[in-house]
Formats: sequence, C-alpha cells, structure tokens
Amino acid sequence: MPASPDRHIPLEPPAIDACWQRIGVRGDRSCERLLQHVHCHNCERYAEAAALLLDRHELDLEMVDEASFAENQQPDPLADGQTLSVLIFRIGQNWLALPSTLLLEVSLPVPVHGLPYPRNRSLRGLCNVRGTLVPCMALDLVLGLTTETTPQDRPHMLILDTPGGPLVTEVQTVEGIYAIPLAKLQKTGHASGLAVSQLASAVMQWQQHSITVLHADRLLQALSRSLR
Repeated sequence: MPASPDRHIPLEPPAIDACWQRIGVRGDRSCERLLQHVHCHNCERYAEAAALLLDRHELDLEMVDEASFAENQQPDPLADGQTLSVLIFRIGQNWLALPSTLLLEVSLPVPVHGLPYPRNRSLRGLCNVRGTLVPCMALDLVLGLTTETTPQDRPHMLILDTPGGPLVTEVQTVEGIYAIPLAKLQKTGHASGLAVSQLASAVMQWQQHSITVLHADRLLQALSRSLR
C-alpha cells in the first residue's frame, strides 16, 4: 500500500525580514510602499529578499556539489537494506521516482511569482508557502524533458528538502510513496546525453510503466546548477 503523499511538514523560514507578512499584503497593509507598488511582489524589498534566498540556496547546494562528487566514497543508496522508499510521479509522458528522503511535503498547486531578473530558465520564480518564500524550479527543464497536458493530469507541488532550504516543483501526477524491493531495481548507465539519464540511479517496472529512479545527490547537484 502506498503511503499518503500529503505529509504536512513545517517549513523553517530563512532569516529574511518578511515584511510582506507584517506590514504588507499579508499583514496589516500599513507599509507606505504599497501606495507606489500596489503589491509586495512589485517592491524592491521583495526582490532583495528573493535574491538573498537564492544566494543562500546556491551556496549551500554548492557545498553539496563538492561533497557529493566524492560519492564513490559514499555507500550506494541501492546497496543497503531490502527496499527503497520512493515517491512516484509523472512529468509529461515520463514516469519518475525520487527517494522519499528528499520530500518534505506534497501540496496542491500554489501561484508562482516570477522574478524581475531570472537567473536561469529552470527557475520559475518564488512561491509563498505558508508565508515562507520558496524557490520554484521547473523540474522538466532540469531533467531535459518535454511536457504536455493531458486529461489525466492531477497537478501537485513537490516541496523538496535541500541543504539550502525547501525547493518547490510542479509535477503533473503524483501516485504516492512506495517501498520498492531492491530486487526490482535495475542499475542504469549514463551513456545517454539526456539529463534525466545522467541523474538516474536505476530503472524499474511499476504497473506497466517504466520508472526512472532519480539519484538524490545528482538531482541536488542539478538543482544547484539551475540556481546560478
């Protein structure tokens, strides 16, 4: 039986002056800047907070980059234990899984607010998750996948746990969390030039679908590059 993906785990807000919550549109609206900007998203203070947040993510994920490239000294996540707990989801026609240790929460879609000066095409903008600014990544672009909407889509946001804080990405379908027997996982090579192949640790068959299992550290490295 799958575990419920709707796990509500509190987010730890970064040390940023979230003035929009106190005196802005989510607060008492006493900020004098609202007369000029109408909404906090148009204010330079909001942009400065966004830049600080992204810098923090980039710095902390760079540390993951350096540490993870010594992964040949780390135990293979598929080498120990009898099962691997993964979240199974779909982007376009591609069925994917990521280790549930990377997952903080699954939620319904929330608005994404674009940045005035986006750093990377994969960075869609910022989401307000219970008052906390969270960068939103286009996982399809990070993985080099194409997307197309279908009547079967049930969009959800995945809130991922990274060293720099939460990251959000939208996927088209979430099936749930499953404990997969390691015997069903086949290690994959990285001969393909596709980004998703480079970030994969294994493939498996599940309910007539071929699932690409993403490698946690490689995915964090790719997200780090996409924030630069």
